[in-house]
Amino acid sequence: MEENNLEYIKQNFQIHYYFDDNSHSMNAFVRNAMEKDFLNFINEIGNILDIKIKLESQAREEGGLKENIIICLIGSALCYFAPAVNNILTFYLTEQNKLQNADLKLKDLELKLKELDLKLKEEELKNKKTQNEYIKKIEENHKIYRLLSNFYKKVENYEKIKKIGYQFNNSNELIIEREQFKSFIIEENKDIETIEEAEIEIISPVLKEGKYKWRGIYNGEKIDFSMGDSGFKNAVIRQEYNFINGTTINCQLEISKTFDDYGEEIKTSYRVKKVYSIQANDISKITKFGQKRRKQKEESLEPTLFDFTKDTKD
Repeated sequence: MEENNLEYIKQNFQIHYYFDDNSHSMNAFVRNAMEKDFLNFINEIGNILDIKIKLESQAREEGGLKENIIICLIGSALCYFAPAVNNILTFYLTEQNKLQNADLKLKDLELKLKELDLKLKEEELKNKKTQNEYIKKIEENHKIYRLLSNFYKKVENYEKIKKIGYQFNNSNELIIEREQFKSFIIEENKDIETIEEAEIEIISPVLKEGKYKWRGIYNGEKIDFSMGDSGFKNAVIRQEYNFINGTTINCQLEISKTFDDYGEEIKTSYRVKKVYSIQANDISKITKFGQKRRKQKEESLEPTLFDFTKDTKD
């Protein structure tokens, strides 16, 4: 991106801390820690949209304590990016609040990003992303939620703060009450995703008893995983299944990701909960659980007496 083609837009953003003792000061160490988490959160928004964000501080105001931040956006076609940045920031900062007078719903965010994508096409910018890609990046960005959680956790721990207000430029102030802080806080440092139909190519099965890890290939990557299906594990030990080069299992896979306090992923672990079938040399063998699962699916598709009665009436 050439320097001459870059635009520069400044937006005023204010954080208003309301105190329960009518004071106008805050512990400096607490304020600095909160500010660090908040600024990291804004920077991550910039990373999502692939734009550069510079942050400048203004003089603080009283009335509780007001932090004035100038958000400087640097990039191409910023007249289209700026509204998206506003909406994304307010969506994340206040999404749990669901204020009726605020444009915070994801549907509104999608519309803004759709408009953005159309403008990008008109400008024929290189390496542009569709609105679906933006939304996917937002939804999958665990780091944002962790950074925001850190911020609200510090806010909640500082007991004199009774509520927080957010304001972009001269827009209406959006208020988050103290009792709502907890809804933004992530207590667990772990996210668990369950894949119902996962295909794993087996590199190294476990053929003896014990808490040993299996090794395989999932989505093109080598993984070590634990076998949580005791029935299948025992069948393997009894040599009811043969493993050759290219053997795959169809299974329910649990993926557990652990994050540090800054939202960075530090560990990923895999666990097969149930094995449905095993395939080798184009020959598939359904496990006992797989047979039970198939039967349940077939029964759920069978017409009931109510269905016949309905057809007769029609």
